[in-house]
Amino acid sequence: MNRSDKVFIAVVLLLSVGLFFSTGKLISAVDSDSSHAVVMYKDEEILRLNMNKDGHYTVPGDLGDVVIEIKDGRIRVADEISPLNYCSIQGWVDKTNVPIVCLPNKILIVVEADNTATEEDIIIR
Repeated sequence: MNRSDKVFIAVVLLLSVGLFFSTGKLISAVDSDSSHAVVMYKDEEILRLNMNKDGHYTVPGDLGDVVIEIKDGRIRVADEISPLNYCSIQGWVDKTNVPIVCLPNKILIVVEADNTATEEDIIIR
């Protein structure tokens, strides 16, 4: 084992320790208690929903109305008109990295975390 091997091992260890400690921040961003859902139709935001308020919401799609249900901080497409009903089959979503995509109706539902109060501001000079 020569000097370059030892440097390589040290760099790999430092990177793995840094990634280990940064996963907590990543998990808190993906699994936030306070979040909202953004419903988009043809790449335009048509509805912004609070994930903490239960209810049913109806939005227009290309093939007909799409009924969105929010319950216990989770969201799903309860009823829709499409050939294979993939949106309804997908089920409940509560994570920010799992979108609901209804291609025949051109509806996209994305869960976003409301962690603007806890984010740090970074200024680079």
